[in-house]
Amino acid sequence: MSRTLSVFKKLSPVSSKREEKKDPSTGEEKQLAERATKYPRGIPYILGTEFVERFSFYCFQGILTLYMTQELNFSGYWAASIFHTFMVLAYISPVFGALIADGWLGLFRTIFYLSILFAIGNSVVAIGATPMSVQNMTIVSLFGLFIVALGTGGIKPCVSAFGGSQFDENQIKERHQFFSLFFFAINIGSILSTIISPELRASVHCFGKDTCYPLAFGAPALLSIIVITLFICGKSVYKIRPAEGSEFVSVFRCIFYALAQKFRNKRKEKRNHWLEYADDKFDRQLIFDIKSFLQVTWMYIPLPIYWALYEQQGSTWILQSAEMDGEVGGYQIKPDQMQIINPIFILIFIPLFNSVIYPFLRKCGLCKMPLQRMAVGGILVAIAFVMTGFIQLKIEQELPEDPLKGNSELTIINNSPCNLHLKDMNTSVTAFTAEVLKDIPSNTEIEWEVLPSECSTANRTYAKFGLQAPFMSMGVALSDDTINILIEEDEKIKERNGYPRVKLHFSIDYVFKERVNASFLFDGAGKYFVYPDKIKRPSKVGSTEYCVMKPGLYKIYIPLNGTTHKENPIGVAEFRDGGSYVVAIHQNSAQNASRVTVFMTVLFNSVHMLYQLPQIILLTAGEIMFEVTGLDFSYCESPDSLKSLVQGMWFFTNGIGNAFFIIIEGISTLEKQSHEFFMYSIIMAITTPEIKLPTNQDHKLNGEILSKRLPPWRL
Repeated sequence: MSRTLSVFKKLSPVSSKREEKKDPSTGEEKQLAERATKYPRGIPYILGTEFVERFSFYCFQGILTLYMTQELNFSGYWAASIFHTFMVLAYISPVFGALIADGWLGLFRTIFYLSILFAIGNSVVAIGATPMSVQNMTIVSLFGLFIVALGTGGIKPCVSAFGGSQFDENQIKERHQFFSLFFFAINIGSILSTIISPELRASVHCFGKDTCYPLAFGAPALLSIIVITLFICGKSVYKIRPAEGSEFVSVFRCIFYALAQKFRNKRKEKRNHWLEYADDKFDRQLIFDIKSFLQVTWMYIPLPIYWALYEQQGSTWILQSAEMDGEVGGYQIKPDQMQIINPIFILIFIPLFNSVIYPFLRKCGLCKMPLQRMAVGGILVAIAFVMTGFIQLKIEQELPEDPLKGNSELTIINNSPCNLHLKDMNTSVTAFTAEVLKDIPSNTEIEWEVLPSECSTANRTYAKFGLQAPFMSMGVALSDDTINILIEEDEKIKERNGYPRVKLHFSIDYVFKERVNASFLFDGAGKYFVYPDKIKRPSKVGSTEYCVMKPGLYKIYIPLNGTTHKENPIGVAEFRDGGSYVVAIHQNSAQNASRVTVFMTVLFNSVHMLYQLPQIILLTAGEIMFEVTGLDFSYCESPDSLKSLVQGMWFFTNGIGNAFFIIIEGISTLEKQSHEFFMYSIIMAITTPEIKLPTNQDHKLNGEILSKRLPPWRL
């Protein structure tokens, strides 16, 4: 999301002009000078409001994609699509927020009422995250998302404009300082939320789960209530101005009227520009300003594509992080915490680009003009997605491959001290090892003769079974000198949250009886009780369902009775991000045998999460050159009367970009995510050179010459 947009807001036309210095010799001028240096008393409340509101929003937004995949069971495609639909609403609604503020309620009341809406939406999502049926959670959460999008989007164009309106016209320096502080408040809020929110989600346990999404969403809900309180506290010191009428309405009325008149007068008098057909009803200056505005909007053509790529930091890039290894020095980086890199480098890059990089490029004769910088920024974003695609290619190489159509894959887990020979398959599996048999025809009845050797039994066993699923497993155990064979369906997948999956095959002394709810205990990065619900009781041999655990080192305890476990662990195992493991436990006290064997059936995530650093840093550099430059340029070049319209249109293109993502994902036939990343980079590279707005020349409009030289370019 763009954390830089809110810095550039509706300023008084005076702010774009140099004021002559006056000698404050008269009493009136002295008073003006004193007032110019006096900071408005309401500014701390406005800055505090923006900080808490942004902190609340980024807490909410950062964990949204993972919440939809982990708790609401959406696929990666649907989670990303819903996330970008949310962003569409959040960035289209600023236009309506500006309309309400300018034409009806004024800035103060608009911020107040929409902050209440924002708080309600956050609260609804927090309620939706509490345990209930997945269907009800989905309905409540999506309804809350809709309200949050309307609230935060409506507030977005109003808060900084309200802050700017607190200054007198001659307080130019103080106003610029305010916008700098405003910008830093946004990014500090983003940084802190990206650290705290994933910890609330993953490190706190509630409602019997290893995560606590109700708390992670409840914290932003509480903060959104604080936003309202903090904003209201400053009411007595604010400069509150009534609504002055919406320039949005005037502009669109003029455009539609001109188009209607043009079609009505096709065979009558010709005009040099179609907007001139509105000169019988609308002011000539307004018409001229709209012409200038439309010229500037040509630069907006590539913006939706830029946003379609940029906003994937909160969707597909987080999903990519979940498929990577996040361990650094014993600490586990959460996938959603990688978003912190962007705001940190924004704070670093803005002064660096202004003080070092841009001056150096100018000396080299490069990137002198704003649109040249935007073109370079767009290429940097495209290159960042090329990097993302190559990382995804490496990740995809680790994913388990599905068997060919009509075939199955069988994993044989030999949890016994016997060497096994599968006579019909002419295959042998040594003691305490595993063997994977591929390309076995499925949907067929199979009978194998299993011959054990070099153990306490030599009695052959027959296994008769059918392969009904793409992945099957055969667990072999020795108990009471008898070979036990368990055939069951299996699956080879990676968890959406990146955690490892663990299941047990066991043959132990303890007998699992009816009505005795005994369990195995895994104690390490978390404490997990694994119950053998799949066995026919009474039994000492069996398996369990997969249990999703936090990555780390675990001690494994077997049951002593229905409530406690043996004092000493039977073994130790380490589980890493993204891996799928079968822990085979063999215990026979009569033979003084005890063994724990860990089989990895799906490779753990070997690509480290920090490999995303270059792509994030490059995207941030592209953001500075493309987004910050573009918004500042369009603001400077647009007519004074339509600067807020430029702001609204900029937000609007963000919403269109997110809609483009949804459309592209819906029609794309590419099967691999890596190919989609490459596709986005190509689209961005093709679109970027289309920025062809004239920069330093006279503009001829309607026979009038507007001698318009750009001011010395500074961000």
